[in-house]
Amino acid sequence: MSETRWTYYDPNKGIQQLGLYHGQDSGNVVIYHNQSVVVVDFMVHKSKSYSFMVNKYLVKLNLLKENGKFDYKFEREQVKAEIPNEAVPLSNKVMTFLSRPFR
Repeated sequence: MSETRWTYYDPNKGIQQLGLYHGQDSGNVVIYHNQSVVVVDFMVHKSKSYSFMVNKYLVKLNLLKENGKFDYKFEREQVKAEIPNEAVPLSNKVMTFLSRPFR
């Protein structure tokens, strides 16, 4: 099993840790931020990318398979995402369903 950790400083939240466990035989992947699991994926045996938000920043984690071995890359956007402070209750939204599939 491979384990990789990245530590970085967030000016608003302090020291942050992002980690990854990747079972080489099973291909199972667990990605965590500090003490919280963010992603669980199964049977990852080829290159794959994951994107998710951490403290209003977009984070990208790439699993790159080259010559039968994995390499792990971490990227964090330098600009905060604009996220509204207040969520709109679901009851105030109108949902529409299409009668045909997207093309």
